Amino acid sequence: MKIDVDFFHDRIQAALERRMRLFPERDAYRLVYGEADFLPGLVVDRYGRFLVVQSLTSGMDRFLEEVLEALITILKPEGVYLRNDSPFRALEGLPQEKKPVYGSFPETVPITSHGLTFLVDIPNGQKTGFYLDQESNRSLMKRYVASGAKGLDLFCYTGAWGLHAIAAGAAEMTAVDSSRGALKLAEANAKINGMLDRFGAVRDNVLDFLKKTQLSWDIIILDPPAFIKSRSQIKDGLKGYIDLNRRSLGKLNPGGILITCSCSHHLDRAAFEDMLLSASRQSGRELRILDSRGQGPDHPVLLSMPETRYLKVVVAQACK
Repeated sequence: MKIDVDFFHDRIQAALERRMRLFPERDAYRLVYGEADFLPGLVVDRYGRFLVVQSLTSGMDRFLEEVLEALITILKPEGVYLRNDSPFRALEGLPQEKKPVYGSFPETVPITSHGLTFLVDIPNGQKTGFYLDQESNRSLMKRYVASGAKGLDLFCYTGAWGLHAIAAGAAEMTAVDSSRGALKLAEANAKINGMLDRFGAVRDNVLDFLKKTQLSWDIIILDPPAFIKSRSQIKDGLKGYIDLNRRSLGKLNPGGILITCSCSHHLDRAAFEDMLLSASRQSGRELRILDSRGQGPDHPVLLSMPETRYLKVVVAQACK
């Protein structure tokens, strides 16, 4: 098989058609998810008229020009940005870089998400700017947020979980993140959606915040970064997850909802639920699982490659 522009054109076109069948109404999604789309080492995210490209391997780096040509031909974007600043590149001795490679970019790009608007900082945001793998799960807010509820969004980043909770009926949301830039973006998103009066941003280390706060909430959302990035970190990472969930459960009102997540692919679903059971027992709070999910369908799982299944999302209720 010849690896050329036509090769990438065909595979990217096929990936695009799969996404368009799944959600033709969305303007933001992962267009290419590496091995699961038969393009190992390549990630492409679409934010409206703009594309973000990541090459994670030396093999894919060799064909970046062909990839970009195919993307521009198929999608005719206003701009393409290269976010080759993933730590995975270091595993193959590849340099870190991020730069525009086609067209021009505004300071932030607006996208829609279940009726809300979010601003995406493509050059400086976390990952490629927005956590698209959770996009299909944010509709959970409509099911589990009680009218008038008070909520806590930990590791809030753009405020997506918290703002969807407000849209679902929450009276107020407290959003906590250690990043000044993340909170600035979250507050901007609250403002453009007319929710700033119900959205409070707190800059703090999440564990420190949980240790010192005396408040409690009706719904708590935990969507932390990966605590386990290699098999050697599993033991310590599990301790971190248990501590975080235990402390969060201590701030949850009776009958309240915990939405807890892990993006560590070295931690499978069974181990994640065992971790949650340990946190439940240590906190003295009995939990019932109401829902269990993973990454959205724009991040498909290749059965022959279990590493493509990484996200765990559990909705649990603190029994009264």
